[in-house]
Amino acid sequence: MGTRKRGNGEGSLYQRSQGGPWYASWYGADGKRKERSTRTRSRSDAERLMRKWVERSVLETEGLVAPEGGTRLNQAASLPLDSHLADFQASKIAEGRSEKHVSGTIQMIESSAQACGWAQLRDLQPDRLERHIAERQASNNHGWTPRTAAKCIAAWRTFLRWCVADGRLESDPLARLKKPAPHRQRERRILLPEEWAWLRDAVAVAEHRYGLSGPDRAIVYELALETGLRAGEIGSLTPSSLSLSGPRPHVLLRPAETKNGKPARQYIRGELARSLAHHVSSVPAGTALFNMPPSTRTAEMLRIDLAEARNWWISQGSDADRSGRAASDFLRETRADGRKLDFHALRHTCGAWLAMGGASPKAIQTLMRHSTVGLTLDTYGHLLPEEAATTVERLPQVPAVDPATAVQSSASGCDAVQPKTAFATLRGPGPVAELADAADLKSAPW
Repeated sequence: MGTRKRGNGEGSLYQRSQGGPWYASWYGADGKRKERSTRTRSRSDAERLMRKWVERSVLETEGLVAPEGGTRLNQAASLPLDSHLADFQASKIAEGRSEKHVSGTIQMIESSAQACGWAQLRDLQPDRLERHIAERQASNNHGWTPRTAAKCIAAWRTFLRWCVADGRLESDPLARLKKPAPHRQRERRILLPEEWAWLRDAVAVAEHRYGLSGPDRAIVYELALETGLRAGEIGSLTPSSLSLSGPRPHVLLRPAETKNGKPARQYIRGELARSLAHHVSSVPAGTALFNMPPSTRTAEMLRIDLAEARNWWISQGSDADRSGRAASDFLRETRADGRKLDFHALRHTCGAWLAMGGASPKAIQTLMRHSTVGLTLDTYGHLLPEEAATTVERLPQVPAVDPATAVQSSASGCDAVQPKTAFATLRGPGPVAELADAADLKSAPW
């Protein structure tokens, strides 16, 4: 086998078999050795080809020409969008993101990409996505709300940031798009304590429906009202989720069972703990605590129970009262102002009752598992006690200084009021004492 070797910068030629074609071997721009057949038995022709390949590698190293076959960005731009989405999904699942959340993001991207006619990354154009969102918002058939439009843009942002970080895009082609300010798609009302009393008693003797007996539905509603648990979270509970025997009974949720992926411990009152203890005695270990209906049916379940409780409440009034009761919003699903009461409104009711009971914003944030206290204040701030008008009255009273005493004390070379003495005076009952003892708050339950 004839060979001809050269330096690393020039490459080398060799034959794998006597009389066969010449092969070239040289270092590419990436520093790795490349091998390629010249497909010729002529050594002179093979040398010319190898010299051409070596010179191109040098130009690629200096950035003067694009690599053969294009750069990684060029290659990524020509790949099908589905290929990138499959890699994106696998990456996010590996990061620990919930499969449900990632699948929802993928579905939003795929549906909007199909509507925009995008098959590759090079097809992405912000004006086309803007037109698609505008068309969906203007649609008469389940038109998009600003919240849904914001979710669509957020899904694309998440995906394209990943593409940039992974070297598949140089920059985000949809970066100029602005998410519309989302607003609540459904304005919910709270359940009044008086309404809950009638609903609880009516459901306790109601018939079996939606997979739950009347007493079981009463416990489910009370659990949502006391803990703020969502329907899906209640459906994930098993007997092992309950701790009812200690002095502070509570419900435990694992990270996989919560919306934010964090464990939660929700405390309950003794009366509800006793009802749960009686119920759990008949539930096999490892099975669901309640046979909850699908989340799409929980609002319908509550709506029927509300209607029955309302009819019972109206029937209990005197003849003179019934017409007035029938015209009122008491136990009505939708109030005159359009606010609705669905199953998720029970969670909203939990936070509202805490606020009306005087709980601090931080305590409400903890119990409702809000990401920020700002979200708590935006949702329940109007229900929190108004203290601005009375706060000024809680400032410490500072006594007037006697000029004669002040002059005499100054002449003796000491201050009229020693700082430590003044601070000790202000450490009495009141807001300053609370600030001074702020370190003690570290041991508070919140």
